[in-house]
Amino acid sequence: MNRAVALSLQKRVLVWIVLIHAAAFGVEFALFGKNLARTTEQEALELAGGLVGNLRSQIQPSGALNAARILNWEEWASFEDALILDRNLALDAEGDVVPQGIALNPLGSFQRGAGFDYATVYSNIYLAVRTGEPVDDVEGGRVLPIDMPGGVWGACWYRIDPGLGRTARLVRTFVALLGLTTLLIAATLYFVLKREVLTPVERLTAAARRVAAGDLDVRVEGGSAGGEFGELTRAFNGMVAEVRGFNERLEHEVQDATQQARTAEQAAMTERRLAATGKLAAGVAHEINNPLGGLLNAVERLKKDDLPAPKRLQYLELLSSGLERIRDTVGKLLRLTPRNSVRVPLSLAVPVLDAASLVRHRAARAGVAIVISDGREWSESEVLPPDLARSLGNLPRVLGDANELGQAVLNLLVNALDALDTRAGGGRIEIVLRASYEPELGPVVQLDVHDDGPGVAREELTRLVDPFYTTKDPGKGTGLGLSLVHSVVVGHGGRLALESQPGRGLHVRIALPEAKDGAA
Repeated sequence: MNRAVALSLQKRVLVWIVLIHAAAFGVEFALFGKNLARTTEQEALELAGGLVGNLRSQIQPSGALNAARILNWEEWASFEDALILDRNLALDAEGDVVPQGIALNPLGSFQRGAGFDYATVYSNIYLAVRTGEPVDDVEGGRVLPIDMPGGVWGACWYRIDPGLGRTARLVRTFVALLGLTTLLIAATLYFVLKREVLTPVERLTAAARRVAAGDLDVRVEGGSAGGEFGELTRAFNGMVAEVRGFNERLEHEVQDATQQARTAEQAAMTERRLAATGKLAAGVAHEINNPLGGLLNAVERLKKDDLPAPKRLQYLELLSSGLERIRDTVGKLLRLTPRNSVRVPLSLAVPVLDAASLVRHRAARAGVAIVISDGREWSESEVLPPDLARSLGNLPRVLGDANELGQAVLNLLVNALDALDTRAGGGRIEIVLRASYEPELGPVVQLDVHDDGPGVAREELTRLVDPFYTTKDPGKGTGLGLSLVHSVVVGHGGRLALESQPGRGLHVRIALPEAKDGAA
């Protein structure tokens, strides 16, 4: 439970209190509504009777009207509008009623809108004068005839202001008092509930949130108090103490298990490196044995005293070339030999070409073509084409360890060759080096290694870099090749991406940030 839930609990309590009092108000209003309606109707009748009585008292024997006293009548405050006409009414050619005598607006006519229907009011006043009977529902008001001893003097149309009557003031007073009592009762109940229920719940909620965040030293105050919440607080504190002890024991066991797993993983990583190096033995032996055969033959020829000088020079050059080739092969192998990690700005092409050279013999024996390019295809030979060598040499530098990067590339190539071994023969491994850009890394040097082997299912891609996970047959793989590659790439601040479909081979993409100026 978080604070939002605690606050919603307070709001729910307030809502329930308000709803209960609103229901009580509804019951009270239902009980007194009829009396209130009767009171409103009675007040309207009283105002109407007072109006007629006042008008009668202001009519002179000659039929004239004392307008000044009528206008000063104090009860006009309870009316919204009024119109007084005497009986001098006539009909025009269209049959509409036209006042011919007195027409008095006690409250003025300015408040009437343009849509006020004078014709309806006049015609109903004319009807009341002729019949001597009141007429209801006329423009929201009522028409009363003003009768005198000599007959009907005229009529008055009026409309009572519902907001200014005594009943309306009584209703407002009633609602105000009920609202005030509701607020007082709600505040009292809320104070009691907050102290006895909401505050303890908030404390427990805050403590539970801290426990969920990992703070097992938290304790809730009020555990010594009585009541249900006191018991709940004591139970919560006891539970946290028990969880803390269990958590400490679990952390100790996890540390032991983690250390054992790390030891096993390090041993397996070493085994994987040794296995990869062992697979290179045949290739390295071939790279050294070929020139050795020629060297031995040249030495035998040089032992002869009758060897012509030009031929002797030719054999000496052959010796020099063979020894240079052996030294180059040993140098490549030494660059991939584990040693203390030193990261310097370097060309990624160097460890890539070294690793490719060391697996070339195994690839040739399996009929696998290794293609190295900068976006243009070129099958590897002893000498790089000048334009490709120049292109690879112009690549930006990366800050890294040539040994670790070479081991990573070597593992990628060995994995690709292992995958192609499952086919009847042949295959292709493409290695592409180029400058690129990654949104999160900025300028990078990108290395793509793509084989046309059997590939893997999409659901297995995310597991390929997990330690000890392998798609090879039991006993043929340790599951540490791509895990080692991933570790090296991430350790160099780069990114590793895998793409594959069954039957379409595996595509490994490595992006390493460019070395900044002055990096060391």
